[in-house]
Amino acid sequence: MLLAILYLTMQRQVQKAIAFARKAHRGQMRKTGDPYLTHCIHTGRILAALVPSSGKRAVDTVVAGILHDVVDDTCQSLRDIEAEFGDDVVKLVASVSRLSYINQLLRRHRRVSVNQGVLGQEEASNLRVMLLGMVDDPRVVLIKLADRLHNMRTIYALPLQKAQAVAEETLIIWCSLASRLGLWALKAELEDLCFAVLQPQIFQKMRADLASMWSPTSRTGNPRRLSIKGNLIHLDENSSTAFCNGSLTFNEDVNMKDLLEAVVPFDILLDRRKRANYLSSIGNNLETCTKPKVVQDAGLALASMVICEEALEREMIISASYVPGMEITLSSRLKSLYSLYSKMKRKDISIDKVYDARALRVVVGDKNGTLHGPAVQCCYSLLDIVHRLWTPIDGEFDDYIINPKPSGYQSLHTAVQGPDNSPLEVQIRTQRMHECAEQGLAAHWLYKETGNPFLSIDSMDEPETEASSYFSKDLEEGNSSDILLSKYKSLKAGHPVLRVEGSHLLAAIIISVENDERELLVAVSFGLAASEAVADRRSFQIKRWEAYARLYKKVSDEWWFEPGHGDWFTCLEKYTLCRDARPIWAPTPNIYPGYQFY
Repeated sequence: MLLAILYLTMQRQVQKAIAFARKAHRGQMRKTGDPYLTHCIHTGRILAALVPSSGKRAVDTVVAGILHDVVDDTCQSLRDIEAEFGDDVVKLVASVSRLSYINQLLRRHRRVSVNQGVLGQEEASNLRVMLLGMVDDPRVVLIKLADRLHNMRTIYALPLQKAQAVAEETLIIWCSLASRLGLWALKAELEDLCFAVLQPQIFQKMRADLASMWSPTSRTGNPRRLSIKGNLIHLDENSSTAFCNGSLTFNEDVNMKDLLEAVVPFDILLDRRKRANYLSSIGNNLETCTKPKVVQDAGLALASMVICEEALEREMIISASYVPGMEITLSSRLKSLYSLYSKMKRKDISIDKVYDARALRVVVGDKNGTLHGPAVQCCYSLLDIVHRLWTPIDGEFDDYIINPKPSGYQSLHTAVQGPDNSPLEVQIRTQRMHECAEQGLAAHWLYKETGNPFLSIDSMDEPETEASSYFSKDLEEGNSSDILLSKYKSLKAGHPVLRVEGSHLLAAIIISVENDERELLVAVSFGLAASEAVADRRSFQIKRWEAYARLYKKVSDEWWFEPGHGDWFTCLEKYTLCRDARPIWAPTPNIYPGYQFY
């Protein structure tokens, strides 16, 4: 009953916001020819797919997304929004408006400057820091990302040169910010939309290459078909890539709108029902040939992934070799074309040698670790099922359960020849391992950008005397301030740290680095379990990993972002690097003084 009331409340608020936006944007049209209201509604829909389905903060986020352009593009004011929707919504709208304004100013500056709009890596890094420095609520970035995603989906309406400039900015700035929020599916779609605009020919060729690899052929010579839960997609020789001779032909008249349509929306990849509807739509259009070939190729890629998922699902159901009664979750994903292209360039390999272009993940429930042993046994039983179903690829099996990565990551990884004789990666892990991998120690993006975020953890195993002598040597050489500052400049949001209170070591994690990397906002856990986990150096490293991961996730889930935020067991504290470059505690409300930070 309570959930129904919450849902109705959310629905009423959203409908009210749509009515407000409709009135405010009346008569305004987008360059696509659609009423401006469509952009507001699509932005709200994207946010609804990203936030929880209930809760005031989630509802306010969706409402603010619908209203995000009202202040900038209509005669309505912030006071009008506050009167109708409250303080939280108006703060979000105002922050998004300010962020958009600054971004527009910087874009104009780049356009008239000497580099003619080219965005360098250093400038991009500074821009990301500046934009984040303006934000005091992560939901502001979330709304801006939803706004940018819909703009990228409809960027075909802009002149080519302007579209390419926006795509470049999106790829370098906003995709990076999406990864910092852990929005991997949204980030993948944004990357592919940018890729389609910036490298249309390569994008089209890679779509065709994958369609060629993943399209199954009938052994009896009948027309190829992909059967997805009763939806039959027929393929003739003209509607698919030239399979026999390997030559790929492209329609030179394909336009940007077609290429953008060949990027599968992130919510379709995550929702089985939406995915089935999408494939059904592609199948119907294949019958009448109303969809461009590049869009058909996207449908073929998605269908091939679903075929693999359903084949393994059927095999697990009919097989009795896994532990009976164990809860098993199966999911799948397609690697973004941009990520695929980057890996091919980085490793200098062809597309058929990228074994994780599509992947299945099997997660075995272990009831919060109480069934850890049986769940691990189940993982190996499922591995046998996978290898019986599909032929393993030599040299492509990794057992990270017995041999965890230095980060503590655990999983079974194997690459097999899928049902179409093309590579398919399968990952198998327990729920506990999965949560550790997904929540990570201060987010997955960290080790992508800094190389190894676990140095801080690993250094806890170093003798303290060695660390002391290391710093002492720098001091003796007379470069103490510069050298120590350079060491602390490597600190980033998500790095684990220790906080000393008397004789106790407390788990702490950096939430943000501000003021030219001289101020740190740190979340400290006062819980006994976390303290014991970081203090026991003889324990397995994953225990410390989990303590930090839980702390970071708790802060993110509660949207704590200022000194003094927290509860009885967690508190956010601010520190400033003093002249000798050592962090000192800055007094904040509701925190007892006298702490030291190392």
